[in-house]
Amino acid sequence: MSGMELIPGLPNDIARECLIRAPYNNFSNIASTCKDWKVEIHLPEFFRHRKAAGCSKHVMVMTQTRVNPRGNLGLKCQAMLVYRLVLCEPDTGDWCELPSVPGLSDGLPMFCQVVGVGSNLVVMGGLDPDTFEIRNAVYVYNFISARWWRGADMPGVRRIFFGCASDLDRMAYVAGGHDGDKNALKSAMAYDVAANMWVQLPEMERERDECKGIFHLGQFHVIGGYCTERQGQFESSAEQFDIATFQWSPVQDNLLLTGRCPRTCVAADGKIIHVLGR
Repeated sequence: MSGMELIPGLPNDIARECLIRAPYNNFSNIASTCKDWKVEIHLPEFFRHRKAAGCSKHVMVMTQTRVNPRGNLGLKCQAMLVYRLVLCEPDTGDWCELPSVPGLSDGLPMFCQVVGVGSNLVVMGGLDPDTFEIRNAVYVYNFISARWWRGADMPGVRRIFFGCASDLDRMAYVAGGHDGDKNALKSAMAYDVAANMWVQLPEMERERDECKGIFHLGQFHVIGGYCTERQGQFESSAEQFDIATFQWSPVQDNLLLTGRCPRTCVAADGKIIHVLGR
């Protein structure tokens, strides 16, 4: 800090008590008010203090579809669906739409992955809605500045239907999926959002297309998926990448009761749960 008063006439500890009680959707206004306020709300201690005081808010970000009136699917003249990001505050029931990604005003890439990392929302990969080509672009939305910025592209072969998860702090992890020739992949990598840098991880033991990524108890779990030769035949196994040792554990067979699509796997109550429908 510069040594100046955060709020003229008030001790800085009292001023901080005022700032931590500001609604999260006013952070961009706070940051643009003055340099000292901008520095203050970017400090990790600010959010720890805010959480300890019970002032933090739980929000949910989801992708929703809407009809693009300009799009159609050939002779059927059906409207093309486009995807947008919406935010919900469970405590109040309020909904709002997040700003469009710059350059993607017609919606998100199809089948892209969206994860929360710290105070950021990361959108990566997907298919171009016009050409259906695989994209390796990364976009980051910062809730403090309320702005998007372009992240470093995903390195290596362009992939789709990969597993993805976040440690909720700084890193997003990616593994598996398939390339443009439908070859299932076993490569993995991690994206450091703060440094805007990708880190290559050791390969998994098995190829895993359409796998599910979950970060749980310090490990990046990659669940299910299938290899190139058994396209669409899901495995019930999983692999875990330990962040501390920077190694994959041996394959855990029969993690799932059946070889089904692992999309409904979630981490809850200290366990990984596979929700099955009828």
